[in-house]
Amino acid sequence: MCAYRMCAFGGMMCRVVLVLWLVLSVVSGFNLHAERPAVYRGPEGSYFGYSVDFYRPTPESSTLSVLVGAPKANTSQPGIIEGGAVYYCPYPPNPDPTKQPYSCTQIPFDNANNRMIKVNGTREPLEFKSHQWFGASVRTHKGKVVACAPLYHWRTVKVDGEKDPVGTCFVAVQNFSAYAEYSPCRTNDPDPEGQGFCQAGFSVDFTKEGTLVVGGPGSFYWQGQVMTAGVAEILNGYSLKAVLRRVPGEKHTHAAADTHDDSYLGYSVAVGEFTGDSEQELIAGVPRGAQNFGYVAVINSTNLTFIMNFTGEQMASYFGYSVAVTDLNGDGYDDVLVGAPLYMERERESKPKEVGRVYLYLQHSPLTFSEPLLLTGTHTFGRFGTAIAPLGDLNQDGYNDVAVGCPFGGEDRSGLVLIYNGQKDLTARGLTLSQELYGAWTSSSGLSGYGFTLRGDRDLDNNHYPDEHATLQQSEGKAFSGSLNVCVSVCIYMFSQW
Repeated sequence: MCAYRMCAFGGMMCRVVLVLWLVLSVVSGFNLHAERPAVYRGPEGSYFGYSVDFYRPTPESSTLSVLVGAPKANTSQPGIIEGGAVYYCPYPPNPDPTKQPYSCTQIPFDNANNRMIKVNGTREPLEFKSHQWFGASVRTHKGKVVACAPLYHWRTVKVDGEKDPVGTCFVAVQNFSAYAEYSPCRTNDPDPEGQGFCQAGFSVDFTKEGTLVVGGPGSFYWQGQVMTAGVAEILNGYSLKAVLRRVPGEKHTHAAADTHDDSYLGYSVAVGEFTGDSEQELIAGVPRGAQNFGYVAVINSTNLTFIMNFTGEQMASYFGYSVAVTDLNGDGYDDVLVGAPLYMERERESKPKEVGRVYLYLQHSPLTFSEPLLLTGTHTFGRFGTAIAPLGDLNQDGYNDVAVGCPFGGEDRSGLVLIYNGQKDLTARGLTLSQELYGAWTSSSGLSGYGFTLRGDRDLDNNHYPDEHATLQQSEGKAFSGSLNVCVSVCIYMFSQW
C-alpha cells in the first residue's frame, strides 16, 4: 500500500516554477501579474517544482529567495541514483540563463553516500538513498529550513536486514552553514505494524515558535502519525554515527485501535491557534479515516492528544488531502480550510462529476466553528483543492486572502489557480473569487498541472504586498516568475489516477 502523492497522481515530469507578481490595475484593482512571471529552471526529469517555499536568511535580511524541491534530481552523492535535491533560486532570477545554468543551485543538505554496516563480516548498506524523493517537501521559518525524503529506506535492526521506508529529513540553519538529519521513525519499532512504513516528512510545517511538525502517514499499518521536535534540539549533539537517536523533547502521536488502519494521519499538516491560549495547535489531514470519508484532526501541541475533528461529507473525496489555516474574516481567530480534490458533484445520480471542493470552517471562539462554507470546483477532473495557500492581505482591504490550486482545470486541462478575497461577513457573502490564473504557455506545449503546489504570504519585491509561488513542472525545463505574490507548481502528468 502506498501513501505517497506519486501514487495518488501518477507519473509526472516536473521542471518549472512560476513566481507571479501583484500589480495594481485602475480597472480591476489588485491583481497577480501572470503575464510576466519570473522563470526558474531545473534539470530535466527531476520533478523540479514538486515543493516550494520562500527563504529569508534572517527576519531583518533584505535578501529573499525561492527554495524548490526536485525529488528525482541527481546529486554528487557517490553511488546514489535520483536521490533528490532542493535548489536555491535567488530573486530576481538571472535574466541570462546561459551565464548560470538554470539560475538555481543545489543546496548541499547531504553529500554522503549510504552508510554501511558489518553483518557476519560483510559490509552491507545500512540505508538506501537512491530514489528516496528528497525534496518532496520543503518548509522555511525565520532562517530555519527543513527538507524531507519520505521514501528514504533503512535496513532495520533485524538480522535479515529488511528495507523499511521510514523517511528522513534534514534541517539547515545559519544560511545553510549547519545541517543535521532528523529521522523520527528510524527506531527499534520496524515493520508495518510499527514505524517501518512511516514515510516521515510526507508533510512538514513549523509552529510560530519554530518547532518542527512532521507527518508520517504510513506508521502503524498506515494509521499514520504526527511528530514534533525543536530544531535546536535536533542540531545539538547531532552525529552521523547516531543512527537510532531520540531527540530530546520529541513528541509522537501513538498507535490507535486497528479500526484506524489505512487512515493516513499526517498526509497534510498545518498549525493554528484554536484553544484561546498562547500555544498553537496542530492540524493534520486524515484523508482515508472515518470509513474513507476523511477527517482533519486538531491536535494539542503540548502532549499530542486529539482535541476535535472536522469530518468529510463524501466517501473517497480525499477530504484532508490539503489543509491551511488563516484568519479570513478579520475577527482575530484562525480559520481552517480543507481540500477534498476528489469530491463528486451529483447533478444526476447516474453520472456524478468529479470537481473537487474546499471547506472553510470559520472559528467564532475557541474550539467553536461554523458549519463549513463551500467552494466547489467547476472543472470536471480538475482536482480543485489539491493545494491551498494563505496569501496574506493581497488587496489591502484589511482581510486575508487565499489561493486554491486546480491543477487539471481550464479548457485544455493545463491547470489554473483561483484567488479568493476574505471579508468581514463571510457567513452571508462567502469568499469572493477575484482572479483566475492560468499557466503562461500555450495549450500546444502539452503542460498540465498548474497549481499542483502553492505558497504565498511573503513580500519578495519589497512593494509592501505579500507574494506567492506557483510551481509549474514541465518536460522541457523552464520556470517562471513576476512581481512576486504567488508561487505555483505545475506538472506534466503522464497519467492521472488515484
